[in-house]
Amino acid sequence: MNPSKSFYYTVDHTMVDEYKKMLDLMKIPYSLEAPVALLKDGADQYSFVFPNMPARLYAMVSKLFKGDGKPYPQ
Repeated sequence: MNPSKSFYYTVDHTMVDEYKKMLDLMKIPYSLEAPVALLKDGADQYSFVFPNMPARLYAMVSKLFKGDGKPYPQ
């Protein structure tokens, strides 16, 4: 398991800049993964990937994305 990739949220490409601004302002670590262009389903969906983090920080992220993140595939 990659410790720097614990959970993720998938968002539409139109929302990427808004989430990036908020996460950067809150100084929350993340990486952004672009969709696989060959796939028709989800071709405009980006993933915000997060490392393991303290519960307090996770609560801030889950509030921003309005729900719990999905476990990152191993």
